[in-house]
Amino acid sequence: MTLADETVVTLRRLADELEGRGGTKLPPEREIAERLGVSRATVRRAIDLLAREGRIRRVVGRTGGAYLVRSSGVEITGFELPSGRRLARDLNTVRGVPEMLTLQGFVEGTRVVEARLVPANGMVARALEVDAETEVLSLLRVRFADADTLSLDHAYVTLGRKMIGCDFSSSLYATLQDRFGVPIVATDEIIDTVGANERTARLLGVPLEAPLLRLERVGYDARDRPTEYSIDLFRADRTRLRVRTTSSDAEPSSRVRFGYADR
Repeated sequence: MTLADETVVTLRRLADELEGRGGTKLPPEREIAERLGVSRATVRRAIDLLAREGRIRRVVGRTGGAYLVRSSGVEITGFELPSGRRLARDLNTVRGVPEMLTLQGFVEGTRVVEARLVPANGMVARALEVDAETEVLSLLRVRFADADTLSLDHAYVTLGRKMIGCDFSSSLYATLQDRFGVPIVATDEIIDTVGANERTARLLGVPLEAPLLRLERVGYDARDRPTEYSIDLFRADRTRLRVRTTSSDAEPSSRVRFGYADR
C-alpha cells in the first residue's frame, strides 16, 4: 500500500470516528498533514477522493473546510459507551504510546510542544528521587491517533542535558533504550479523572472541562532507579483502560512504591 493509499484509509477511519461522536468536519489540511507526516498535496488528494465518494463536502470561505456528509449528531446518554474505535491502554505492560497505537492499527503522530531543561521542584524531585533544583528534561507533547488528538503527555526525565537534540516525535522509551542504554522496565501509575483546563482543551481541541483520564507515572530503569515522571492526559472518549488481576494468593506482579496515600 502506497503512502497516498494509507492516507485515504486513515482519513476514512477518521471520518467514521468523528461521525460516531457527532463531529461535523475534518481538521484543516495543514493539521492533518502534520499529524500524519505527509505532504498537504497527499492530504488534498485523499480529501478529494472522500468528496467523490460522498463522505465529505468541501465548503470555501471563512467558515469553510471538509464537512462530513453523514454526521449523525448522536447523543450519548446513560451508560452507553461512545461509538468509534478507542485505544486500549494496557496497564499490564511497559509500552510507549506510539507502539501501542501501531500494534492496534492506528496511524500515530506526535507534535512536540515543549522540550527544555527545567529545575526539578516539588513533586518532580520527589518522584525522581533527586535533589531540588536538579536539572531535568521537561517534554510536553500532543499525541495523535489517525490524525485526531488522543493525549497530552508531560514527561520529566533525569537524563536532562544529554537528551537535548533528540528526536522527541518518536517513542521516548525507545530513545532512552536505543540511544542511551536506559530501558524503562517497570512503572507505577495512578489513574484519576479530570476536566480539561483552558490550555489542555486548546491543545487537544476539546471543550473546556471535557473528561480526561489522568495517568501519573514513574518509570524505573533496570537498576530500579526512577528515570521518568509523567502526567498523561488521555481523552476519555478515545481511550479505554485494560488491566489484568490475579487472586490474593498469587505472587504480586506490580509495584506499589508510587501509591502515595496522603496525596
